[in-house]
Amino acid sequence: MIYLKTGIGIEMRGADLLISSLQSNYSGQTFTRFKRFPDFRQRNKQDLRQEINLFFKSNRLSKENIVLGIPRKDFVLRHLELPAEVEDNLKQVIQYQVQSLEPVEEDRFYYDYALIGNKGPESQKRLVILLAMIRKAVLDEHLEFLRDLGINPAIVTANGLALANIFLQNRKDFQDKTFMLADLTPTSLEILALHKGILAYSREVPKDNIRSWGDLILLEIDEAASKIRLGPDGLIEKIVLSGEFSESAHEQLTAVIPECALVKNYLGCDTPEENKPYLQEAASSLGLAYTGMARRPVLKINLLPPELRVQQTRWAYVPAALLGLAVIALLLAFALHQMVQQRILIRTLDQEIAKLQGPVARVQALRNETETMDKRIASIEKILGKRDMNLEILQELTNILPMDTYITTYSNQDGKIQIAGLSNSATDLIPKLERSPLLKDVVQRGPIFKNAQTGKDQFSFEMKVER
Repeated sequence: MIYLKTGIGIEMRGADLLISSLQSNYSGQTFTRFKRFPDFRQRNKQDLRQEINLFFKSNRLSKENIVLGIPRKDFVLRHLELPAEVEDNLKQVIQYQVQSLEPVEEDRFYYDYALIGNKGPESQKRLVILLAMIRKAVLDEHLEFLRDLGINPAIVTANGLALANIFLQNRKDFQDKTFMLADLTPTSLEILALHKGILAYSREVPKDNIRSWGDLILLEIDEAASKIRLGPDGLIEKIVLSGEFSESAHEQLTAVIPECALVKNYLGCDTPEENKPYLQEAASSLGLAYTGMARRPVLKINLLPPELRVQQTRWAYVPAALLGLAVIALLLAFALHQMVQQRILIRTLDQEIAKLQGPVARVQALRNETETMDKRIASIEKILGKRDMNLEILQELTNILPMDTYITTYSNQDGKIQIAGLSNSATDLIPKLERSPLLKDVVQRGPIFKNAQTGKDQFSFEMKVER
């Protein structure tokens, strides 16, 4: 399968480092890869870097769109209510707020904020702002450690905010309801109260050996309901659990609270069978990956200093624009293909048309128009042939490969094509490929073996473009 966009979520979760990849195409999002690196700070950095690089390389993942998630305990999250009149100067007002919270000059913060709602009648409307802050020394230490591992994140945010993003994605039916998200890590519990579609409360508490997970969750949910002033008659729609210990806690809570569910039922992404066991523990890192892919996440918070952020220029969109134009041109060519086929029919009808004086002029005009379209198609194909042959090669592979064959990997490096995939009979594919007028020098790379899951032959071929 060819994916159009990839997001990588890297979560610092207790003593472990979690990496998840979320990839999307026109049909939706897919949870494609997951890896946990235990006790990552205690390991040799060089060995850990090699292992991480191998994970990215073997799974053909890019490091360009990485979102780093940091535990809640490292953040300061505050809800601010400001008069609507300050909206035009909101950035400066927030800066004053942050400066008032910095105790000394040396204890500086990185910060970011998001406008998450409005309160009050129109005449007295107030802005609701979520302000996220992290000590400069803390974030610099995290970033320096990751740079030693070859990781340069594009976004830095809180694990809980990312979990809220993927939970709330495109769900307008949640706007008037209250949900409690409970993220159970090996050493702590974080409660997130989502009230009327916004994050109204967040808190992390350590897990001790005295209380069970169920008791601790109920205690913290009572505290959260009190803080958001839910009231005794307030309704909590669902308590949603995520994290490594969520399934055992779910068994404890469902006996008391039927409105308790697991977050894997709300993630909204396709998951291969081999990744389904990791859904609960990977929920936050998937939220991080989703935050990096989404155009407008609910909570768009990036604590990365502005000077370290990747600045995309307008030229960065040129390849995508050219690809879009090429796709449009190809679609037009397909749409006009039917008109080209009509030439054969026109030739057979010429004798009958000659008998009719009136229709002759109209048919002649149609013929002239068709010939003009032929010239345009030839011109378009000439331009496409000069710039990029990938579309032709992919179309050729679609035509010559059997229906039981699936391509999982495709690359074109200076005319050298590499494909990999699955087929009922991989050895029969080489003759088919060699007969193609576009391909030559087809060779097999590596052994052909049976895929345990599909029963098909797994193959890898290399060939060259015949220009």
